[in-house]
Amino acid sequence: MQKAHLYEAILLVNRGIDDAVRGLERLKRAKESGLNPAYFDEKLTLFEVHRALLNSYFCNNVEGIELRDEGRFAKRHREHEKRMLDEVQVYQDVKAMEENRRIEGRAPRVRFLSSDEQREWERQYPKPSSDVASEMPHREGEQR
Repeated sequence: MQKAHLYEAILLVNRGIDDAVRGLERLKRAKESGLNPAYFDEKLTLFEVHRALLNSYFCNNVEGIELRDEGRFAKRHREHEKRMLDEVQVYQDVKAMEENRRIEGRAPRVRFLSSDEQREWERQYPKPSSDVASEMPHREGEQR
């Protein structure tokens, strides 16, 4: 049984108990029937006791299922994250590589711009609008 079916089943049980409680309430209010209202109060209480016990049992058991699923999916997510490049980690890796090149006396492959240099670069090379970008030629194999 899928989870949605479990939750739907407990919903149906609770709706059924709601219907039964409404029916008992109507019988209790029926004046001409000669029925004892105290009898219905006792039965209403029993319905609610059984509803509470059933819901408690359901929640305790479903909690275990949910916790197992959370653990299983969290593990899969961690494995996925290991495969993906983290942009901060990429930046740190490039910075470390450039530092090693500097220590070895080699020319840098990447240059990190200061904030002022970045603003000047952005002023000189503004981002193209979407219309211009779509008309620009693309290299073979490059995604558009």
